[in-house]
Amino acid sequence: MKKAIIVVDMINDFVTGKLGSPRAKKIIPNIAALLKKARKQGIPLIYLRDAHTETDREMGIWGEHAMKGTGASEIVPELKPEKNDIVIEKRWYSGFVDTELPSILKKLGVDTLIILGVSTDICVQNNVGHAYFSGYKTIVPRDCTASIDEEAQEQAIKYMKNIYGAEITSSDKVL
Repeated sequence: MKKAIIVVDMINDFVTGKLGSPRAKKIIPNIAALLKKARKQGIPLIYLRDAHTETDREMGIWGEHAMKGTGASEIVPELKPEKNDIVIEKRWYSGFVDTELPSILKKLGVDTLIILGVSTDICVQNNVGHAYFSGYKTIVPRDCTASIDEEAQEQAIKYMKNIYGAEITSSDKVL
């Protein structure tokens, strides 16, 4: 089993900004500890981050957010990528759409993706779905994910487990 970690949308707008929440802030220490452990083990880290333009379809749903080239689209300082980490800008819920993510994963030769971040019921769930459809085993450390409310969080976790066969675990057991 060759793993990679995908950190989904741990950006200013979704943690402390326009669409942020205390729940998103609360998972930062768990993610930071997991990333530190992964780097020591040589596990590739891929950050996906929303970087929207005014014509993106999401603007009609969520309004202006995470605009490309702004601080709102930057990864939170506590989880700042390091030299060998990969950062991919995305314009859809899933990083598998219109990005280099699929080719990067193929080059890395991974078969298992540990997917975490925000929002569990939107971008995390969509990335888990695309990973499943692309043939990857998926693992979701639930203490490294957050939705704006508990009900949405629990529904998404259940859906990913039951529909995509995601392994739901915790950050201390994932590596």
